[in-house]
Amino acid sequence: MKIIPVKYGLEILLVVYGAFFFMVYQYYSEPKPVALIIMALYFIFVTICIFGIRYSIDNHILKINNGFFGSTNIDIRQIKKIEKTWNAIASPAPSLFGRVEIFYGNKSIVISPKNWEEFKQNLLSISPSIIVNY
Repeated sequence: MKIIPVKYGLEILLVVYGAFFFMVYQYYSEPKPVALIIMALYFIFVTICIFGIRYSIDNHILKINNGFFGSTNIDIRQIKKIEKTWNAIASPAPSLFGRVEIFYGNKSIVISPKNWEEFKQNLLSISPSIIVNY
């Protein structure tokens, strides 16, 4: 099994954890026990959603683990095309920069591998017919 490092974008972390720090500020201006519980649950949920994302290649299967939201297994031999995207759609891509969209079957998924060249070479070594637009 080959682990593919995930690219984490500072812009995503600032937005998501910025909301948390805003809640902390509001809590200290008007403390309420329920607010403390909501803040803790928000922090745990967001942290697991962002840092629970994992990519790996096992034989000819690209595995995308999406934290709470399950996982997606893609047969690399069925990938038709990979292209750079700025699509900000919710996806297992915790970065706005360096996103790639993988087209397979009649579906697609957006991810953000940390090392694009290595990721591309890993896929092309399994299926050289993949069209790469990056």
